[in-house]
Amino acid sequence: MRLHALSVTAFGPFAGTVEVDLDDVGRDGLFLLWGPTGAGKTTLLDAVVFALYGRVPGARGEEKRLRSDHADVGTRTEVSCELTLGGERLRVVRRPEQQRPKKRGEGWATEQAKLVVSRLTDGGWEPVSTRIDEGSEHLRSRLGLDVHQFCQVVLLPQGDFARFLRAEPEHRAELLRTLFDVDRFARAEDWLAEERAAARDRMAAQRARLSTLLARVAQSADVDVPEGLAPELVGAGPGAGVLPWVQRVRASAGERLAEADARAAEAAAEVATTDAELAAARALLERYARRDQAARELTALEERGPALVPLRTERDAGRRAEPLRDVLQAAGAAALVAEQAADGLQAALRAWGPVSSGQEATTALARELRDRAAEARALLPEVERAAGLERSIAGLDRIIDELGQRCAAAEQAAAGFPARFAEQEERVAAARAAAAELPALRSALDMAEAALAAGRAAEALERQLAGFRDDVLGLRAAWADAREVWLDLRARRLDGMAAELAAGLADGADCPVCGATEHPRPATSGGERVTAADEDAAHVAADARESALTAATARLDAAERELAGLRARAATLAPGEQAALVEDLTTRVRAAAGVAAVLRSAEEQVQRLAGEREAVAARLAADREEVRARTAERDSLAAGLADLTQRLAVARAADPDLATRVARLSAVAAACEAVVAAHTDELRARVQRDTAQQVAEERAAAAGLDDVLTAVSALLPPGRLARLDRELDEHDQRLALLRGRLAEPELADLPPRPDMGSLEDRCAGATRRREEAVAELQQARRCTASLAELVGRVTAAELELAEERDWADQVTALADLAHGRGANTRRMRLQSFVLAARLEQVAEVASRRLLDMSGGRYTFLHSDTQGRHGARGGLGLDVFDEYTGVRRPTKTLSGGESFMASLALALGLADVVTAETGGVRIDTLFVDEGFGTLDAQALDAVMTVLDDLRRGGRTVGVISHLEELRTRIPTRLEVVAGRNGSRLAG
Repeated sequence: MRLHALSVTAFGPFAGTVEVDLDDVGRDGLFLLWGPTGAGKTTLLDAVVFALYGRVPGARGEEKRLRSDHADVGTRTEVSCELTLGGERLRVVRRPEQQRPKKRGEGWATEQAKLVVSRLTDGGWEPVSTRIDEGSEHLRSRLGLDVHQFCQVVLLPQGDFARFLRAEPEHRAELLRTLFDVDRFARAEDWLAEERAAARDRMAAQRARLSTLLARVAQSADVDVPEGLAPELVGAGPGAGVLPWVQRVRASAGERLAEADARAAEAAAEVATTDAELAAARALLERYARRDQAARELTALEERGPALVPLRTERDAGRRAEPLRDVLQAAGAAALVAEQAADGLQAALRAWGPVSSGQEATTALARELRDRAAEARALLPEVERAAGLERSIAGLDRIIDELGQRCAAAEQAAAGFPARFAEQEERVAAARAAAAELPALRSALDMAEAALAAGRAAEALERQLAGFRDDVLGLRAAWADAREVWLDLRARRLDGMAAELAAGLADGADCPVCGATEHPRPATSGGERVTAADEDAAHVAADARESALTAATARLDAAERELAGLRARAATLAPGEQAALVEDLTTRVRAAAGVAAVLRSAEEQVQRLAGEREAVAARLAADREEVRARTAERDSLAAGLADLTQRLAVARAADPDLATRVARLSAVAAACEAVVAAHTDELRARVQRDTAQQVAEERAAAAGLDDVLTAVSALLPPGRLARLDRELDEHDQRLALLRGRLAEPELADLPPRPDMGSLEDRCAGATRRREEAVAELQQARRCTASLAELVGRVTAAELELAEERDWADQVTALADLAHGRGANTRRMRLQSFVLAARLEQVAEVASRRLLDMSGGRYTFLHSDTQGRHGARGGLGLDVFDEYTGVRRPTKTLSGGESFMASLALALGLADVVTAETGGVRIDTLFVDEGFGTLDAQALDAVMTVLDDLRRGGRTVGVISHLEELRTRIPTRLEVVAGRNGSRLAG
């Protein structure tokens, strides 16, 4: 991965747009990002991380304040980064979620986050993705590093590694887990722990299942479970006594089943005999019931015979009249139509009378009226045309008046243009003069403000320095006192160590020194006892004093360096005089800016006036020509309207208008035509009525009926004849059926009625005895079947319980081993073992660089011993001093030695993480701060290591505020802080 360019807009302390060409500043392989504290050096690195991952590293990312407080509301926060990943040149443009003014109305709107990833091709930049999830995945797959790894591998934060260098093993593991993927080992530990608990649960569940099966055996056989097979004892050892007891219970149940089967067979034979006798008696009673029912129905049918005689007469008359139904209906319909036609003729004559003017209604008269109405209707479009001509003339009159008013207004506007041109040209000249003067005034104001801020900051810092020096002196004395107390307690504890060990002895327990279980003369303390907790508390207090002293010393050094820089940037004038100068320059800049701001608008106004003057002249000429054309058109339309009005007056005659005349003539013609049609319809209906009446009379006589009225009265309603046939036929058929049934031999000669009461009592008793025997037999069968099933299930449950017990023992041993217990003598968890292997690789790689930096004195040593009080080990880190041959804790290194060790550790960790993530090549590195603790010789050694890093085309950026580095590293990128935000120098 190599960074080429970075552009930052409204991000952090940068109010505007800052662009960095990393290819240019990194052409020598080593460059310095220099600037005072708080100027925004680290913000540029945050911008790189934000562009690639959408977040800011460390505590700065927790507040999610990316937008610059100095930026104006119209500028959007944006970061653009060009880099090479996996052999392709990419440009990443990212915006965070931010607030902007609403485009309509007042208030603020939320602008969503945005990510655009582009690829450089022969044809230019080609979009890869505009979606945040898709673009982030594209970058992640090519980077091969997550955000934590990237911040430790590419951006080397020395403060983090100084803490990592001195941290306790458990704290050191937290950082290593963010860099190295040990999730699969953690999942293995969790799986083993879960499997151990699950195995124990399954074994308990299996024991409970076996106990439940035994209880079901006892319940099925109605016996008690023996005391040796109680629930708390089942499964505790081999269950040899379970199956024999179940077999004995099963054999007893089989004997009971045989006895119940014999009793059930005897009861079934008795029930069969009584059932046969009862069935024969019930069949005889059913024959008696059928004979009695038939006799009652026959008597009722014979009594109803006389009432059916009128119905038989009605059916005969209806059968003779039914063939005449269509003729009779046709005669009635013809008479009704003739009556309706006569009524229609009278209505037509009543409507014709008022409009006939004494004329007779004929076909010729109707045709004449229709022709006269058609002539008038043909002229109706001319009426609409006349109305249209009137509207057009009125519209032209309005247009002519409007054009006259517009011509007058244009003539008046053209007269005022010369004065307006002169006024705008004077504004343009004044604005151009102010714009030419403004850059010089702004430059002078920036220099004056920077000098004023530096002078004031120097005065404030001078007042703080005395307090810083007093703090350093007080903290140094406090640290010396605390260290002396700790060393004293340590010596006293070592003297009383035997008594401390003796205090933990107990009869029968092994001695941690000799292993004996008897303790005849345990040592005792001769004075006040010092415990390990006392020593640890004193040690922690001494470390806290040392840390506070180091921080105070660093703060004092930083303040002195900052004071020197501020004095160099401050002007020779006193702060009061410098403030007056700034105020004067500010007033002049504002005045010039106000005048220059109207330059563009004034020039645009001059151009607008010229265009407006030309437009007014062209519009005036066009309006005058339009007036002449509209006047000629209006005169032509008025002449045509006069001729058309005369023609329409002649055509409407005495009627008020032409439409009324057309409607009147059409109505009179329609009334005449209605009278002629009614005469024709009435004559046709009368002839049809007479013909139908004659046919009906002839058909009635042929059917044997007296006349048409007799035939009509004999007609039955639809369906009546069928109902009469059905009713009478059913009566006759039922009567014949009942007489034949009573004559059958089965009902003619019957034996005496049986005694059903005694038979039913005998059958009920036999049935009750059979049901009791069957219930006992079913219970015995269920018990036998249930016991047969339970024997197999008990056998399988015993086998499964043995298997679960073996598996639980195995998985418990493995889980204890992975969690640092049981056979694990080092008490090291599985993931800690993996991290220890990675730390050992890091120590080996970092030792090569630490040897170069320390002049061959120090190397890293990995330690896997247990911590204090038996804490888990595996992540210890010490240094080996070649000068003394002694292995030392990293906490004993001085400030400069700690920096060199931290830098070597950071570089070594970067190399190991790079190899761990698949060998991703990192061509751009940044080293952030920490050089202030080095002397000249150590700084030379560190610079030599940094020079080695840029071999093979790698670029290294050093971030610092040290003045000495400005002389050592010729290529620099300087960040300048100001009241209105930070910017890049030059």
